[in-house]
Amino acid sequence: MTDMLTHTSERDTLPTTNNRIRLAVREVRETAFRALYAAGVSSGEAGAAADTVTAMQLHARTGIDTLLDTLDRLDSSSDPTGATLSRSSAVDIVDHSPRSGLLSGPLAVDLALSQARPVLLSGIDDHEAADWYALRAASRSGTTLWLVALDDHERRATVVTAAGDMYRDVAVTFECGAESDRGTLALTAPFAANSSRPVHTAAERETRYRHAVSYGVFVDTATWSRAYALGRRFLVPEAQHD
Repeated sequence: MTDMLTHTSERDTLPTTNNRIRLAVREVRETAFRALYAAGVSSGEAGAAADTVTAMQLHARTGIDTLLDTLDRLDSSSDPTGATLSRSSAVDIVDHSPRSGLLSGPLAVDLALSQARPVLLSGIDDHEAADWYALRAASRSGTTLWLVALDDHERRATVVTAAGDMYRDVAVTFECGAESDRGTLALTAPFAANSSRPVHTAAERETRYRHAVSYGVFVDTATWSRAYALGRRFLVPEAQHD
């Protein structure tokens, strides 16, 4: 998600009088990476999460809010940060301390795409961040992936396809295999779009990304100021770390 756009210094892009600030795509990703890494997230996890934050901000305007929510969880947790993997008779289970779709989503999605067994993101009811990571991962793997919120009695899902399209609120008409669990289930299954229309397509996202590279992406000033301050806790560029 990183671009090579020449942009003004991050220090010079924090006006106090406007409601929104225009940023380079690279600034969003780098600040997300630095803030997460400074909070104790590993370099690999922080990189995947920063890519997801950037995509969410470009296409749904929710990336920085999701980043700040995750950082709040990290700062308030006294447990060591990291993921754990276990198995039940029906599913593999990914848990994370603290629980965060932004951090546990990549592991669960990658695992679900590599095997036939479903994978449960334990305790994760809001799977938007996992959806955005899954969209890119499904395109790379050539596989369609369903993300089903198990606390939803109507069993609605987000579906991301190999073509790079995202569908939301898709009715789940098959057994998930983890009916008694709480969280989000990631699994591969066929999908027939029929009359449904995707909420995001590969072509639309590419157009928006190119526009953002050329003209920047707008973020709420107060929200960005907080994210930027958290990113300042660690100032060394990503390339200089393992």
